Amino acid sequence: MNPAKFALLLGVGLLAFLFVSVLYVVWTRIVGLDPTVAQRFDDLPNPVGGALAAVSGVVLGSVSIAAPTVEFGVAAMVLLAASTFASLLLFELFQQRSRIGA
Repeated sequence: MNPAKFALLLGVGLLAFLFVSVLYVVWTRIVGLDPTVAQRFDDLPNPVGGALAAVSGVVLGSVSIAAPTVEFGVAAMVLLAASTFASLLLFELFQQRSRIGA
């Protein structure tokens, strides 16, 4: 793959997941929930958090290289980011429901 295409896909992926993390925290604060996933990640020791970030970066870079075309790669990154956001929202809602029900 062309290095420019790789950089473009990697940039789109990083921006998509940055946007998802910001939306996640803003949404949880608007709704009045605690962002438990963000708090759990913040509570991890520095080496573990760094290793998790490195693994995420390697996966994102590998997906960027494996994409057959730029259009497909951008669509896949955006779809993955949207799915991640939806799963975070559902997780937080289930966490809140279990706290209320308990």
